[in-house]
Amino acid sequence: MIQNWFKTLPKKRKSKAPLSREEKDILYLINFLWKEIDKPANASDVKAKIEIFNKLSLDIKIQSLPELYLLLEDHLIEKNTVHNYTKQELRDKIRTDHSFLFNYPNFTPILQGLKRQELSICKIFLIHVLEKSLELIGVFNDPDLEKIKTDLNTYDHSNTIEINEGRKELLRFSSTIFLKIKESLGENTIANIYLSVYKQHFQSYHLLDSFTATLNVIPEDIFAKDLINFPSKQQMLKMLQKQLHSLEDVNERLTKEIIERKKIEDELKDSEHLKSRILDTALDGIILVDKDGVVLDWNKQAEIILRVSKKETIGQSIYALVPYKLREELRSSFDNYITTGEGELINKRVETSVPLRDGTLVYVELTIIAIKTKDGYLFNAFFRDITNRKIIDNDIREAKVFAEKSAKAKSIFLSNMSHEIRTPLNVILGLTGILQKSEFSNPEVDKANLDGIQFSAENLLVLVNDILDFSKIEAGKLTWQETDFNIHELINNISRGFRIKADEKGLNYKTIIDPSLPKFIIGDQFRLNQILTNLLGNAIKFTQKGEVIISIKSEEKESDNIVINFSVKDTGIGIAEDKLNNIFNSFYQVHEPGKHKIEGTGLGLSISKQLIELQGGILTAESTPNHGSDFKFLIKYKKSKLTSSKDISDSKSKVKNTTSLLGMRVLIVEDNRMNQFFIKQLFSNWNILADIAENGKVALEKLENTSYDLILMDMHMPVMDGPETTFRIRNSNDLKIKNIPIVACSADVFPESKKTAIESGMDFYLTKPISEKALEELLYNLKPKLTKNTSDLNNTMDILRSNTINDHQKLCDFSMLYQTFSGDSETIKSILQIFIEETPKDYKKLQSAVKDKNVLLVSELAHKLKSSFKTLGLSEQATILQQMEHYGKTKLSSGYVSQLMDILDTSYPLIILEIKNQLTNLASLKLKNE
Repeated sequence: MIQNWFKTLPKKRKSKAPLSREEKDILYLINFLWKEIDKPANASDVKAKIEIFNKLSLDIKIQSLPELYLLLEDHLIEKNTVHNYTKQELRDKIRTDHSFLFNYPNFTPILQGLKRQELSICKIFLIHVLEKSLELIGVFNDPDLEKIKTDLNTYDHSNTIEINEGRKELLRFSSTIFLKIKESLGENTIANIYLSVYKQHFQSYHLLDSFTATLNVIPEDIFAKDLINFPSKQQMLKMLQKQLHSLEDVNERLTKEIIERKKIEDELKDSEHLKSRILDTALDGIILVDKDGVVLDWNKQAEIILRVSKKETIGQSIYALVPYKLREELRSSFDNYITTGEGELINKRVETSVPLRDGTLVYVELTIIAIKTKDGYLFNAFFRDITNRKIIDNDIREAKVFAEKSAKAKSIFLSNMSHEIRTPLNVILGLTGILQKSEFSNPEVDKANLDGIQFSAENLLVLVNDILDFSKIEAGKLTWQETDFNIHELINNISRGFRIKADEKGLNYKTIIDPSLPKFIIGDQFRLNQILTNLLGNAIKFTQKGEVIISIKSEEKESDNIVINFSVKDTGIGIAEDKLNNIFNSFYQVHEPGKHKIEGTGLGLSISKQLIELQGGILTAESTPNHGSDFKFLIKYKKSKLTSSKDISDSKSKVKNTTSLLGMRVLIVEDNRMNQFFIKQLFSNWNILADIAENGKVALEKLENTSYDLILMDMHMPVMDGPETTFRIRNSNDLKIKNIPIVACSADVFPESKKTAIESGMDFYLTKPISEKALEELLYNLKPKLTKNTSDLNNTMDILRSNTINDHQKLCDFSMLYQTFSGDSETIKSILQIFIEETPKDYKKLQSAVKDKNVLLVSELAHKLKSSFKTLGLSEQATILQQMEHYGKTKLSSGYVSQLMDILDTSYPLIILEIKNQLTNLASLKLKNE
């Protein structure tokens, strides 16, 4: 047998990189031994091996070191005549001068005593047997085998007293290894493993005296096989001598073989490297399996997609890595293709899903290609992750279904709207035509026609408000206005109107209010009114006979809150169970058009449900066809400290000025002729003079020639719009123009429009269609309260003094602010924040101007502050500021103005405190709503 450890050479060093310390130590040892040989000419075979050894990589050097050392040692002991060593002397010198060798487990046995040496080489032999076996089994090993490997590596025979005892222990390890892997590899294979390892072991250690001890740890089962004959040491040596008969020829042949081998290895490595690079840079996952489904290759993208490393899969069955359904499909496809040339998944592109270890699904597009080899078929699978594409496809499909449903719902909605809007419009237009032709000859008939017009217009407004409320909810811009209100009064007022409608249909209408329910609570009474109006309206619409009952009771009480249960029950047509879950959907109507048509938008219940849920409540419905329905909801309200109607009246602080409106002059800036006519007609009823300006430019011209008490300003007009016109008015040099109150009038109900109006300098905001009641109340509030005599001013000052002395009486009246902005907390918060940030600066300047008797600056600052104070309902303080604004034009002395400033100074800190408290309340309300 040729000792051929140097045949499997790695690639030569391509550059002369510096040698490591470890490599230098090894070469130093070999050079020392070579120099000790006194007849180098007779050791040409040794020299050749040393030259080959020097070219090996460090790992191979370490692996081959025992064999080369023992060869050099044999020369030094057996063939040297000058430097003649005994084996013990040489090894003692090696132990002393080259202690680094103890770091190499494969070399350590050489330096040990004979008995320990025998156990060590036996242990090394068994480790090699186990590693060789595990390589053939694959990466998915039995935990027991891994434990044997660990125990064997950590086995310490240094304390073993009897050599036979150590041999027996190692033989037990060998038997256990044999039994564990026999089932996986078969007896023939395991026997060949022992023979292969034995030959390799012989190559390294045959020159050791203790080498034959290796035979002691080979199981008897292996010796009993006829497959192999383990040669003795003497037989192996004879074989070796026969093969080494011509060292020169061998060296020459080996040199050629080494060169050829290295060339092949280099080409193979380049090819393998290129293949590896191609596989690992591929964007698709690639898995190569044999005909039995054993994984042969597994690229980087496969690791990423399936989250299983290559190390875990090589040698493992692919069937253990895929779900049952795909496993059976693969097995069937492989078997069918091998036998018939056709397979369900072979040479096709399919989509499938694979569950990962964490339970998530990954969707892949899979293509399997069959490859025919001399050893049979291989199957190469290419797959890519299409999970995101599948998600997008599903989303698109769901969106399509949703869009189709929405389109159908909106189509029905638009169809309904066309009817719902045309119906009141036809009535309005028809009755208006009748009135125009009647010449108003019959007042009773004319009034009935006007009532019909008003009723239809109000119904049309309810319809539009439903749509606007829905859009606000969808946009997340719905606002809340929490106030103290009498819930008993609210329920009775609602019931009063619906009882009339119920009587018209011959229905019995009942109102049941829990006696323990407090009269006053804190919440949004307008939204509660809206919810109950919708539910009661539906109950009466869908009930032809029987009764409608509204009941309210306390569900539970807390220290500061109370939960109220509302119920609206009827004996109407009811709702089928399969449609009950749909009634809260937007635009949904139980009755299809043309079948017992009941008027409505299909938004009422949807809006009511969302209004209840936005207040933290729950709306439920129970219904039986032909027996009626019962709608119930719970809402939590705050408890109020009010106990009587007088309290709530005082809390609102809204005392109407009874001063006549006679003599007021108003400028209406409006481009719509019908709106011009309507508003001017209202003013005519109140004996107010009104002029019309069709745009902002005309309005500015009229202001130059006429004095007005008030301006009603449209927001959107040609030539010059409302905000720009207001901006120019507020920046006028003429104080009588600059200070005129301006009221915005717009059909835009969104808070942004109101904010724009106020920021441009307008004082109040009314939405179209303009409410006659709201406009009248605003006019009374804006009617000049100042008189020319000082006694009235003194009276005002006395009132203000008394107000500031009473700590419990509020100075600010935020109700107008809430009314103007429909309770939009964000806008109100912004206005109050601006007041807190800007007013103190101007107020400080005003104090300094009064002190310095700067007439013009006092007038300018007082005007600027006046509008801010008016916005917050500080009418008395605004009156003082208005008087200070005319300082210089009146006979007021500077001393009197100082007194006015003192009065303001008394109330100003309390005003700031109230506003800060209000800001805190708004912030708390926002957190609660969130």
